[in-house]
Amino acid sequence: MNDQLARNLFMDYLYDEISTEKKKELENYLEEHPGLQQELDKLEQTRALLQRMPAGEPDQKLLVMEPRKRSFRSWWNEARNLLPQTYLGKTGFAIAAGFVLLMIIGSVAKVHIAPTDAGYALSLGYQPVVNEGLSTQQAESFLQQIRRENAAMLTEYMQALAEENNQQLRQVVGYFEQQRMNDLQLIDHQLSRIQESNGYRWQQTNRYLGEVLQNVNFNENE
Repeated sequence: MNDQLARNLFMDYLYDEISTEKKKELENYLEEHPGLQQELDKLEQTRALLQRMPAGEPDQKLLVMEPRKRSFRSWWNEARNLLPQTYLGKTGFAIAAGFVLLMIIGSVAKVHIAPTDAGYALSLGYQPVVNEGLSTQQAESFLQQIRRENAAMLTEYMQALAEENNQQLRQVVGYFEQQRMNDLQLIDHQLSRIQESNGYRWQQTNRYLGEVLQNVNFNENE
């Protein structure tokens, strides 16, 4: 046993709700730990003090009242007091009530009001929507509009296709032009190297000929 387990058994010990074995073990542990014995004594004193306190009664008593029964006449009188009292107010209220009642009846009876050449037509029940279709002039106008839109779309497509072809053609021409320039530069470079090589060989030939002539002249002088 440790201190925490001993404290957990304090309330059971005070109210005699602990087994004999646990009670004996707790008492032996408290003999070895006087501090815990003092805590238990304080709890015992507090418990005894609470038991000696008189049970107080509440100062205020709860009053239960039965709801007052009201007659239909009293309800009707209170409802009438909520209605407008002036002539103008009563007239406006009557018109509003009649309009609301008419809307409710029309919604239930499915009343339909439709404008006609002679005025307005009032009908009850479900009225299917009649599709009269397009007139000849409207159909022709609609067809012309579709044709114009198709022609415009085709023109835009052809322009885009031509622009794409022109762009591809410019790319091909540019590629061949670049290749031609590269070939010309390569040929020019090769010609320059040939000229340099020929010039060097010409100089070497002249030098050899000069040396040969000098040797011939030297031999003749001897």
